[in-house]
Amino acid sequence: MIIASDMKKYITFYMVFILYSCGSGLEYDGPNSRTYTYILTNQTGYELIITSDFGRTELVLNNGAFRCNISVEEGYTGALCSMELEIRIPKTNMGYRCYGLASEIEGLCFVDDAKVFTISESTIFTKTGIRTYEYVLTPELLENVFELPE
Repeated sequence: MIIASDMKKYITFYMVFILYSCGSGLEYDGPNSRTYTYILTNQTGYELIITSDFGRTELVLNNGAFRCNISVEEGYTGALCSMELEIRIPKTNMGYRCYGLASEIEGLCFVDDAKVFTISESTIFTKTGIRTYEYVLTPELLENVFELPE
């Protein structure tokens, strides 16, 4: 027979388990799960505002980095941790906006959108470790920025 205090423990455990296991719904935790790390290193000489990772926005200082991790099933060929990336110069409306879905492409990416969202041979990322990929944002990148729509 379960007494009230034991029942509270089971309910608390179950609630924590449900919240933890649901998470954002975007991570895979099966037997073949792998965690990938993507790094955008800012070496432009300027601060940048980077938005990706499902709306996470971060001010990235020069020589700083934007990092994201994603847990997915083995054989994953995507990149970054969401299907969009925005790189913006602070206090301006200038920058880049990239999408991983062909239906969303605006032509405002600094390379073909597919190169940002794949780790195949045509990727912009360089493998720097086990399931770790990096792309360095250089000063030349800022020479061709677009005026971004609001």
